[in-house]
Amino acid sequence: MRELLIEIFESLRKNRLRTFLTGFSVAWGIFMLVVLLGAGNGLMHGMLANFGSMMVNSGQIWGGYTSVGYGGFDKYRWVTMDGKDLEIIRNEFSDYVTDNICPQKYFTYDTAAFKTRTMEVSLRGVVPGYMAISGSKLSKGRYINDLDMKLKRKSCVIDENLEKVLFKDGEDPVGKRIFIGKFTYTVVGVVKNEGYGAYSEVLVPFDTGVLLYSGGDNSVSNIVFEFRSGIGEKDVALFEQLLRERLSKRHGFSPDDVNAFYISNNMQFYKELMTVFRALDIFIWMIGFGTLFAGIVGVSNIMLVSVRERTAEIGIRKALGASPRSVVMMVIVEAVTITALFGYIGMCLGVGTMEGLNAYLVSRGDVYAGTIFEGADIFKDPTVEIPIVLSATIVLVISGIIAGYIPARKAAMVKTIDALRDGI
Repeated sequence: MRELLIEIFESLRKNRLRTFLTGFSVAWGIFMLVVLLGAGNGLMHGMLANFGSMMVNSGQIWGGYTSVGYGGFDKYRWVTMDGKDLEIIRNEFSDYVTDNICPQKYFTYDTAAFKTRTMEVSLRGVVPGYMAISGSKLSKGRYINDLDMKLKRKSCVIDENLEKVLFKDGEDPVGKRIFIGKFTYTVVGVVKNEGYGAYSEVLVPFDTGVLLYSGGDNSVSNIVFEFRSGIGEKDVALFEQLLRERLSKRHGFSPDDVNAFYISNNMQFYKELMTVFRALDIFIWMIGFGTLFAGIVGVSNIMLVSVRERTAEIGIRKALGASPRSVVMMVIVEAVTITALFGYIGMCLGVGTMEGLNAYLVSRGDVYAGTIFEGADIFKDPTVEIPIVLSATIVLVISGIIAGYIPARKAAMVKTIDALRDGI
């Protein structure tokens, strides 16, 4: 085997330009495959990051406008949810959802101020359990808790955007009092930003907001809930149907009117997102294999030329007793050597490129700072997993065998007398 490899490398050395051009096509094919897969992973990781952290087994409901007349009511009637709807979901649909059912209410837009610095913000009322469902991550302090709700404290949780504007001097915002409109709130925590742009939102205890801004009106903007473990797609579909029918009886709209209440679930959204990325993954592999196939064809053609040039040599080998199997092995090993060597180079360059890009993104932090995409991970961790790299290595070996098989078969079929005559 050692002599065979020495002979092959000597043959490659004598035909440097041909070897380089052939190997380049293989290296380029693997390089593009790895880069495309890495880019696809980066896009997927970014989209999943922006899926936000919201629990996959969660959903939400919010009111809308009726689109048809029903029960004596005209169409285009606004349907508003309230605390009774919350109790209906909690008590009558406990087989589908957990006790962690969280009402939210959007109160007002106003100016937040600390010392001489100000920023326009929106206020949203939340309950303690919302943090777990939303996947919100704290960078400082704590979230709204039960005591805030019970005592109707004027506590608030701000986001990092507001922290940057109001606390430029590096002060810790936790424990500081800020003005929002005509009320003073104590900052108890800072959450990491989610979503796009420099838009800022302040979270306050739901009951406090209802008291200060709604005059005790317990209507809600939307209700967020968590499905019980073991709930599948069919269960979710049945839950939505039964819930719509139940709420239609209470609010007097047609149970078939999907515009009166909007019900969404992250399970379905996540499934659809994964379907898109599976299709993208298949497309990327098709493009990568197409590029790689062009390289394989190039290797196969070059090996055919090599066999033609070495016809006399093959004849002499067979005259000296070389078996067809050894001739086939010689050609296939040479093809595998070219594809494996240059393919490995292309694979290393591809992995190195994506790792370098990932290091650049990490070093830049929020690369979208100052744009409408600030705080969003549109492209994240564009690296290729080890199993993918191993798969690419297997593809290389198989490609070399395929590329060398037809030329090897042709070489093995050469008749000794014809080969010797051709070399004279």
